[in-house]
Amino acid sequence: MKDREPTDLPIEEIVSDLKANRAVRRKLPEGGRIHIDRQLPFLCLYRKPPHGADVGTKRLVESEASYITVMDGADLSPLVEAIAETMSEIFGGFLILELWALSPKNRSVDEEEAHRPLFRIRAQRPEELLSTVETLRTWLGRVSLHRLKAEVFIEKESPAPPSFEPILSREFLQRHSTHIVGLGVSPLYRDAAGETLFPLELYALRRGISKALKKAFFRFTVDMTRSCPTHYAMMGRRFVTKAVWEVDSALAEIEDAFDFLLQVTPVNTEEAWRRFRAEGFRGTPRFLYRPRPFDIARMKRRLFDIPVAKIEDPTLFELFGQKVVELDRKLTLLFDRDTPNFLYGSIPTYGRVEEDLLETARRMLELLPHEKKDLEADAREDAVDAETFAKRAEEEIAYYRAFYPQMRSKVEIRDDIVAGAMVSGGNFLISRSAHFPKKRIEALLHHEIGTHVLTYTNGLAQPFRQLHTGLSGYDEMQEGIAVLSEYLSGGISKARLRVLAARVIAVHLLCEGRPFDEVFSVLREEYDFGEKSAFTITTRVFRGGGLTKDAVYLRGLIGIFDYLHEEGPLEPLFVGKIAAEHIPLIEELQYREILEKPPLWPRWLEEPEAKRRLREIRESRLTLLDLIEKGYL
Repeated sequence: MKDREPTDLPIEEIVSDLKANRAVRRKLPEGGRIHIDRQLPFLCLYRKPPHGADVGTKRLVESEASYITVMDGADLSPLVEAIAETMSEIFGGFLILELWALSPKNRSVDEEEAHRPLFRIRAQRPEELLSTVETLRTWLGRVSLHRLKAEVFIEKESPAPPSFEPILSREFLQRHSTHIVGLGVSPLYRDAAGETLFPLELYALRRGISKALKKAFFRFTVDMTRSCPTHYAMMGRRFVTKAVWEVDSALAEIEDAFDFLLQVTPVNTEEAWRRFRAEGFRGTPRFLYRPRPFDIARMKRRLFDIPVAKIEDPTLFELFGQKVVELDRKLTLLFDRDTPNFLYGSIPTYGRVEEDLLETARRMLELLPHEKKDLEADAREDAVDAETFAKRAEEEIAYYRAFYPQMRSKVEIRDDIVAGAMVSGGNFLISRSAHFPKKRIEALLHHEIGTHVLTYTNGLAQPFRQLHTGLSGYDEMQEGIAVLSEYLSGGISKARLRVLAARVIAVHLLCEGRPFDEVFSVLREEYDFGEKSAFTITTRVFRGGGLTKDAVYLRGLIGIFDYLHEEGPLEPLFVGKIAAEHIPLIEELQYREILEKPPLWPRWLEEPEAKRRLREIRESRLTLLDLIEKGYL
């Protein structure tokens, strides 16, 4: 919805829209604005002070589902009266929260305290709104900046900012069951003159303040109105502005312009293996890569031209802002491909190996059989070729397509991939030279199609394209779920777990500066991997110049076990491609009715044995090492 141009304050038209539960989004006189998503029992108010600049402050209310900004002395009290009267009739009570900037702190007294967030909550009769005010105080107290927790004071004073009279008279408030709470905020997001904005500080404060406001609005709604919401996130915005769609589309276009994993995967793996073996497993193989058919510098310019700062919603701003950073890092990685700089970019993107993760990997390799019977032995067992496996994969996709005909994924047999099988762009790619043990087929299908293809398809069903291309850092959660599917379906082997642990070892050695042939030798000689398996693991870790991504499989699996121990719900995991840190944000967007219910549910979660194993992990709080030590595999 585009902002409508202001007229002579069309109060009757605005009230009519609100009574019909239609969204209101208009420009107001002197540069003000009104945004009301729907019928809501609260309104945020900002009035620009008559003297001096006040950059950034009005953006603190623009995060909310119902707000008015008043600029340059415009008198909008008749409009506020009309809204309060209308909403109080509908809900039986109405709350106005007016927000303003406090005077900047004196930094000469105490530098640390000058950087500490400060909030002053004002109400003439705070006892009338005791639960609302206390909720606001509690959650504002959790706001932090520069690792400094906020100070919050409750003051029994006029809820109007300095230089202003209360927006509504006391008689009106009593007559229409309306309440006003004032909130003064220390302006740590701008300079003392009020002219220069500090965007990162504003973002950090806006996110915390917005959550505190929603918590308070929820408490007021439950206690003081006829409405009965079930979650505080339901107080948030449902309306998505044009800026969000523009940002989402622009980010997806950049991500769709290249396939990162294919671009860093060697195209001459088999030839490199033969040469490495012929040279006595010494030195570093010379890997060749696909040409990069795009201008990285131009793509970066496009990336930083995307107007993320225009997004008013702090939750969406966080999701899209993180994606900009990740895409920038990946483009830098592609620029640095096959150079020593690649590793230095890989570490901030995918992380190093933490000490506890390394110890878990080492313990797994101690507990699991030290036999040469690993992936090479599996390949010699009763196995199927790429064509046979592709037919079974097509049947699996057809199963899901029967529930969701819009599913557009397909199966391709390729000559140019190092992995036996992988998902790219929602399609299932199979190496032509690969063979797949029959006993592993179901597990592989659940991993690749029942997780990666399914979340890609579910993401396509969402309004934001980021849910299928993947939110920032989604790999770890995705791979953790995918490996969990192998265990729950009874298809994970000890050899498979040994490979996941070995990848962690290899990434650790890579980050220590060990060369290719030394990492290969450690896997082969210390951990008893066969020659080809050790080469494959080492190649995956050294591809591009040093890719630390392969540690995410085991890290993600351990993270999923922790999530299950905390009774985390399963549905948010399949909305699209998300990271663990995004689960609360996804749940919030679902409560706000911005995200849709995912159309597909994994087949592997419907199997009785999978349900039993899942329940066992939750109730007994089994860890991955427990499963290995107790022989559950």
